[in-house]
Amino acid sequence: MRQLQHNCNVKFPDEVSELLILQWRQTVVGKSIIEVTWNSYVRQLKTIFKFGIEKQLLPFIKNPFDGLFIREGKRKRKVYTSSDLDRLSFGIKESKHLPAILRPLWFTRAIIMTFRYTAIRRSQLNKLRIKDIDLINQVIHISPKINKNHEYHTLPISTTLYPYLNKLLNELKKLKQPPESQFFNINLFSTAVKRKGKEMTADQVSYLFKVISKYTGIISSPHRFRHTAATNLMKKPENLYVAKQLLGHKDIKVTLTYIEDDVEVVRKYTNLL
Repeated sequence: MRQLQHNCNVKFPDEVSELLILQWRQTVVGKSIIEVTWNSYVRQLKTIFKFGIEKQLLPFIKNPFDGLFIREGKRKRKVYTSSDLDRLSFGIKESKHLPAILRPLWFTRAIIMTFRYTAIRRSQLNKLRIKDIDLINQVIHISPKINKNHEYHTLPISTTLYPYLNKLLNELKKLKQPPESQFFNINLFSTAVKRKGKEMTADQVSYLFKVISKYTGIISSPHRFRHTAATNLMKKPENLYVAKQLLGHKDIKVTLTYIEDDVEVVRKYTNLL
């Protein structure tokens, strides 16, 4: 609402008009914000005004934010290169220069490898419980409570990932953590945190990757691993099912958005026409 008041020069919601909103859009989109940010503003404000109109708190007959979304162009997704992945997975070494928050290093590696080899969402990883990790059947159980589409989902534990999760599980057992305890919890192992003994938050996960970015020189985030896995899988159309299942997409259309233009692939098939 502050953005609305500032950019449209109004004090109260009933002073807003479609003309003022269009002028705001013309002033900022492409200059200070991108299309997706504008659409986010519109989506939130449209919901607020819809509530006000339905409850007769606002005098509008028509929602002034109707029809003001901008078509978003498909932007190239931010992904890791193969050398980036190798540096993040195996290049961070124990040394006197290693930031304290990245210690113990085995914990940091467990998080990095989990994001890399499962394409899990940050929110899902943060809510995993010890009981969700099934090393016998080598799967991670994602319950409907923590899944974005509210459906049960399983993620495979690859042979590469297995030893990292096994190490973490053994360390949790040493601390006699019950099955309902958080699986990834830096506050149980790090001496550099302020939340000793409390559960790890999603913000702590993000901060960890900010430190990793600064230390390695590679811009890193949990979601970039997800984009990377999906983009690499979708380089081969026959991987569509695998990508959909790994990412846990309910609608296959979402998975298809990870297909990048590749003229050489098209050339290969046109030569067969």
